[in-house]
Amino acid sequence: MRVAVVGPTGVLGRALVPLLLQQGYTVRVLARSTTKARQLFPQLTEVVECDLLSTSAGELSSMLEGCDAVAHIATAIPRDFTAPHAWDANTRLRTDGVRVLLDASLKAGVQRYVQQSITMAYPDHGDDWITEDAPLDSSPERAQVCAPVMAMEHMLQATPLEQLQWCIVRGGSFVGEDTSQVRVMEGLRLSRESVPCDGRNFTSLIHVSDMASAVAAAIGEAPAGSVFNIVDEPMRNGDYLDRLADAIGARRPRRDTAAACPPSWRCSNQAAKTGLGWRPSHSIIP
Repeated sequence: MRVAVVGPTGVLGRALVPLLLQQGYTVRVLARSTTKARQLFPQLTEVVECDLLSTSAGELSSMLEGCDAVAHIATAIPRDFTAPHAWDANTRLRTDGVRVLLDASLKAGVQRYVQQSITMAYPDHGDDWITEDAPLDSSPERAQVCAPVMAMEHMLQATPLEQLQWCIVRGGSFVGEDTSQVRVMEGLRLSRESVPCDGRNFTSLIHVSDMASAVAAAIGEAPAGSVFNIVDEPMRNGDYLDRLADAIGARRPRRDTAAACPPSWRCSNQAAKTGLGWRPSHSIIP
């Protein structure tokens, strides 16, 4: 099977592409920088230059010719969430980019399509478990992050399964090498990290290598039209940061009781275990 990976040079792509090759897939990567892609994956023979935000569906369909499956894992998560226009590129990748890629996949006769999404688009559920049938957060307060995710998923759900066998994998917050966890650990070492509120909100995390194995499983095994939460076992945020501090020999962070309480995402991974035969195998604590 030939798989086209869109967004191969990001943190998830760097874990996914070698895994797919190891599993015997022929991999074609579509990257904005072919130089970077070839440096990362010198063993690849199919490296195509593609900027998803400036390519038409017609142009893109020719790049997908001969591919059996497409994995859209391209993101542009900003480092500073509050900077002006920080989310613009990521929003376009989840809206304009998905529309173009879906149209191109249909035109090229691609059979399977896997779309990366996020569990952070769920609303606050307190201590309740969140399964895949829970609605996403439509509140105006979180529209900047959640509205593009809802639009993206709606586009897939409106695509007839007889034309394209799609699957959505909603990943938790990434941990592991080159993820935001590295910056959190540095903050703990410098005693700059604090736990907002009382720390009892749940966080759903996933090691980037486990996210890659879930995407690979979805490419090969996902039932058409399925949606999966891809997370490790949820932890209370305060417990997670305490354990992270202990692991690196840092002082446990203080509780900032004056800070607003973050949303609580206690996401279930049972559907992925059952439907994909997948389970996490990497610790979320280094």
